[in-house]
Amino acid sequence: MSASDGKEAYTEGLLFGWPAREELKRTGAMTFGFALFFLAVYGGASWVTGFYSGGLRVDLPIEQHIPFMPGWAAVYVSMDVLLLLSLFIFRTWRQMLPFALALCAETVLGALCFLVLPVEVAWPPRAVTGVWSSIFQAADTMNLERNYLPSLHVAFACTAALAYRERSGPVASTAFALWALAIAASTLLIHEHHLVDVVAGALLAWGTWRVVAPRVRKEAFLEAVRVEALCAREMYRFARRHPRYGLIALALYQQSLGRWRKARRARAGFCFLQGVDDVLDGDRPVKGEPLDAIDALLRTMETGAPGPASEFHDTAVSLGRVLLTELTDPTAREQVLELVRTMRRDRERVRDGHWWDAATLQTQLGNTFRLSVSLMLHVADAQVRAEDAPSLLAALGWCSVMRDLREDLAQGLFNVPADVAAEVRAQGHVPEDFDSLLTAQAGRAWVRGEYQRARALLDRSAKELAQLEGRQGVALLRLFHRSVEAFWARKLPSRMPFLREAPVLEIS
Repeated sequence: MSASDGKEAYTEGLLFGWPAREELKRTGAMTFGFALFFLAVYGGASWVTGFYSGGLRVDLPIEQHIPFMPGWAAVYVSMDVLLLLSLFIFRTWRQMLPFALALCAETVLGALCFLVLPVEVAWPPRAVTGVWSSIFQAADTMNLERNYLPSLHVAFACTAALAYRERSGPVASTAFALWALAIAASTLLIHEHHLVDVVAGALLAWGTWRVVAPRVRKEAFLEAVRVEALCAREMYRFARRHPRYGLIALALYQQSLGRWRKARRARAGFCFLQGVDDVLDGDRPVKGEPLDAIDALLRTMETGAPGPASEFHDTAVSLGRVLLTELTDPTAREQVLELVRTMRRDRERVRDGHWWDAATLQTQLGNTFRLSVSLMLHVADAQVRAEDAPSLLAALGWCSVMRDLREDLAQGLFNVPADVAAEVRAQGHVPEDFDSLLTAQAGRAWVRGEYQRARALLDRSAKELAQLEGRQGVALLRLFHRSVEAFWARKLPSRMPFLREAPVLEIS
């Protein structure tokens, strides 16, 4: 965006305005996030340099003639007001982002200078009494200690003047420039900085704004930021619902370090598919029948047809398109939509209250985890396929059923075979109720049988994984295997103590 583009933005509306509610939430969050970031980096640099002994002397002889004028502390602290005006000048997150990232970059560069080039202040001790004492104390506290070269106070004020100028007319542009100049002068007149600090701060602002702003305003960069924000918001929602999703999110971000751009498809894919699953499970309310929301999503993804104006639809379409665009294998792209349709079948049986037989249940679980694991392995550039570990896929299906059995029954997702449910009813119990199911002899017998089946699956899975050793992607499969092993050995018996009495068969 050039200076002329900025002028066009100005002519389209007033310099100051009240942002839309949703945009104010975003720009306000950015402002709060920057404040925390600044306190951590700036305060951390001040703390570290506190262990230094001495520092550079950068004062000039001419500075001996600069008077100490504590009243200028009011101008010094006005920088916070100057920065907060950004909320009403940059009224969308896209407009605010270049400004916010420029300030972040200046904070980091400034902190590095503080650590590498510590400065020893040469001003004489200051004592203020009277009407200006409280304001001066606030200004002095704001500056902390030892963070002198460059002056970030000056850098931020000059950055604001440069950024606001692009959206201002001649009068407002001059006013912002004079305000920044007054703030720079105040750092000298209250003896917080030396001339070298001020000049360095102004140069830092000029250079950073010229480098950061044009790059951040590129549409590709803004879209990447939007996608990352959507992923972060979705992962936060998942983690609030259950801590295990928080662990998954941390693992995804940890695996993204060093390969952030390439790993974006993993983050977007997880958020897309988990969001779809949450809607179908009823964990994320949508207007109307969840199946209608998913059908509209599939139509938009496949044909580009417009869908309902809802947060879920807009978010899912954005993340789904990122996933499909960045999957290089056409088969993998087809598997994404096939997986959504497979998950959709579960919602259909909830709606219709169907009980499936054991074979149909196993087929549904097998398809779900075959597609899920295939996509994970593809995203991880693995050399193994889901079909190479069939026993592990079946074990994952078993774990999913037993882990969520109580919740699934409560919402009408019956993962208990129809013949078992009939036996439970014949014994005078209610198979739809978790506690009643496990009170019935038939219910307990089914759970014991599934527990033994899982042991056999895990033993066969261990052998299958051993044959795949050395191929890329096996570590991910072993992670799944260990997770199911831990659930089988510890978590499930603690939930269903009667399983501790069940003999464990040795599987050859």
